[in-house]
This record gives sequence, C-alpha cells and structure tokens, in this order.
Amino acid sequence: MDFFEIMEKGGILMYPILFCSVISLIILMERLVALRKSRIVSGYDLVIHLAQTGSWSELAKEVKKRDDYLSLILDLVLADDTQEDPAKVTEMYAKRVSSGIYRWISIPGIMATISPLLGLLGTTLGMIKIFNRFTEAGGNPMILAGGIWEALITTAAGLTVAIPSLVIYRYLSYRADSAIEDVEFTLEKVLMYRTKSDITGNMKFSEKNR
Repeated sequence: MDFFEIMEKGGILMYPILFCSVISLIILMERLVALRKSRIVSGYDLVIHLAQTGSWSELAKEVKKRDDYLSLILDLVLADDTQEDPAKVTEMYAKRVSSGIYRWISIPGIMATISPLLGLLGTTLGMIKIFNRFTEAGGNPMILAGGIWEALITTAAGLTVAIPSLVIYRYLSYRADSAIEDVEFTLEKVLMYRTKSDITGNMKFSEKNR
C-alpha cells in the first residue's frame, strides 16, 4: 500500500496530520540555520580581546559589522548613554534581543500534541462509520473486520508525526538554551571588563583632581 492509498483510506483528517509533519520539519530546518554557532556568538576571541583592553570604541565599530545575537546586544548596550547601571542595561537589551532565539520553538511541541488527537478523532469517526455499515448490513462480521484497520490508520499516522515532532521540540529547546548560555557567558565577561574599566577610569580621574 503506497502513500496515496494510505492517505485515501485514512480519510480527510490525514491531511491536517500531514500538515503538522510539514510544519515541524520547516521549523526544524529554519531553527537549525538560525541557531548555528556563527549566528549566536561571532568573533568571540576578538570581542573579549577588545573588552579586555578597554577598546570600547573599536568594539562598538566591530559589532556593527556583525548580525549575530551577541553583536546585536552589544551594539545596543554600547550605544546606550543613559548612565544607568551597566548590568541592568545589559540585562534589558539581552532580554529584548535573545527572545528571538526561542522563536517558533514551541510550534513542534504543539504539533506533537495536536497530531495524535487528530488521529484519534479520525479513528473515532471511522469507527462510527464502520458500526453504521455493520448495522445496515445486518451484522456482517466481514465489514467490521475489514473496516477497523482502516479506521486505525489515522491514529498510527498521528503518532508517527507526534513522536518526531516531540523530539524536534526537545532538541530545539536544548539548542536554544545552549545558545542563551553562550551569549550570557560572553556578556558577563564583557561586563566584567567594562566594570573594571569604569573603576579604573574613576580612580584616575580622582587622582588627577587631588
């Protein structure tokens, strides 16, 4: 029995189940591209070197050339002139930008929930039709036996979609969490060097005014 025959025997609910599988695969491919290493933290060594040496103007120019999440955050942080606590400013922009890392990730989880329910609904509707035919045929057991396996196709299809979708959801959640950890680690190091730079600058300013 080929794919098209399975779709035909499974009934109309096979199409939304198929749609769920396509959506999960599209999200997987899109997120694999979006969460690649170069898109999360680019030029780590250079960023840390510039922060360590206090070359903040050079760092500001460098991050403007990049489109990774770390550079987007640093660009906003270094351009902020509100004189607020650097830690609070960094956290604010990190939350704003990093939300994009988790974009669409919940969708495969939703597909993993919906698809088996659609399969169960298809089986229930199929069983109703089978018992209706069984009654009309005067209790012919051949109709009952032949129709049950067709009614179960949607349940099997729903589970076949739900299991990989759940795996995709868990995997993408792990990738997103790892990406957030990488961004937070780098930001903490940059913030540490920036705080040291501010303290050193204030000490030098105080010495000059003695």
